[in-house]
Amino acid sequence: MEINFEILKNHVPTESLPTLKTWFNQKPFNLKITKKRVTKFGDFRASLKNTPHQISVNSNLNPYAFLITLTHEFAHLLVWDRHRHKVKAHGVEWKTEFATLMRVFLIKDVFPQHLKIVLENHLKNPPASSARDIDLINELKKYDAPTDTIQLSEIPEGSKFSLNDKRFFIKGNKRRTRFLCKEISSKKDYLIHGVAEIKLIIDN
Repeated sequence: MEINFEILKNHVPTESLPTLKTWFNQKPFNLKITKKRVTKFGDFRASLKNTPHQISVNSNLNPYAFLITLTHEFAHLLVWDRHRHKVKAHGVEWKTEFATLMRVFLIKDVFPQHLKIVLENHLKNPPASSARDIDLINELKKYDAPTDTIQLSEIPEGSKFSLNDKRFFIKGNKRRTRFLCKEISSKKDYLIHGVAEIKLIIDN
């Protein structure tokens, strides 16, 4: 069970590779780089019987977002190995582990200065998903490749939009970090995060 660092280096900042190699050689796992998923950036699956731990990360993330997500999931792996089901998934043990790992990259200046400042604030009490930190998501977005999408939070209530060019919705009112949106075809309501990448539909 070996991670292909030749492939991984295409997804993370070059300066982070020596640290990642050290960590992952000590705690090996299967790394799966997946296509874009709307509901999550990555996940961790603990080993079952003879299968190894598995971490997956979305391939469409920019190098800084990919590294943060990969570190987030690796922190889950370390906490699982120590505590199993005895602690909450995103409890104090995970928060401490994730912050400790991330600060290695902050010390090594892996991130640009302004992103580093936003991350330092994020790590004071990291949420279960980085998508809940709007300041971090907006800062990371600056390093994305050009796209024809915008965030759901940027369009007016009542606007029509598409999600992944497959499903079509009307934007409703805000519920904390999400918006209650009605799918046009099914008439069902869905809560969609404000940072979701969507395409605005303009009626002629």
